[in-house]
Amino acid sequence: MELLRIGIVGAQFAAHLHLQNYARLRGWKIEIPAVASRTRSRAEDLAKKFKIPTVAGDYLSLLERKKWIVSAWEDVEDWATMIMNFEDGSQAVITASDGVLGGVRNTMAVYLSNAVVQVNINPNDTLVAYAPSPHVFGEEYIAEKLETKAGWNFASPDEDWVRGYPQELEDFVDCLLTGREPDSGLDLAIQTVKAIYAAYLSAEKGMRVGLEE
Repeated sequence: MELLRIGIVGAQFAAHLHLQNYARLRGWKIEIPAVASRTRSRAEDLAKKFKIPTVAGDYLSLLERKKWIVSAWEDVEDWATMIMNFEDGSQAVITASDGVLGGVRNTMAVYLSNAVVQVNINPNDTLVAYAPSPHVFGEEYIAEKLETKAGWNFASPDEDWVRGYPQELEDFVDCLLTGREPDSGLDLAIQTVKAIYAAYLSAEKGMRVGLEE
């Protein structure tokens, strides 16, 4: 099978995150032929660390290659909470944030008529650590975006795996290589976007917004 070729645009946090989680796929499912960054020195440092053969100062140079896919996004929210009520009387409370005191927070609580399900995506409570002062753990990495290492913290022994980064990237690669639908496919994406926009509309109008199939 021909390897999927992936170019990296940018050379800071997100680039490191993706390359760390692409690592186990390189050589048998994908190759990383190039990295581009407006700050060429950062691209060179990244290329050296992850053994990427080509460095470019402009992402447009990556597009000169034969086959490519371009994706772009724009962050628009720092935090959000949504309450969903279902026809059977069950309820879900969904909270997501990338910039609150205490670090990233992505959780979900589902309240049913006969059960409750709590999902701690981030912070994940697989491992919880306590220190009376921040110097106790020294330079040891605990979790992303912590203001202090003092007190109770949610440490991640394998942070990327717990958050699902390598799994989602491998699914992405496999879909491109084989043509199959993603594990989280288009139907789920459509329903998710409908729910998100319903939440925006609800906040704007100050009223409940219903969703149809």
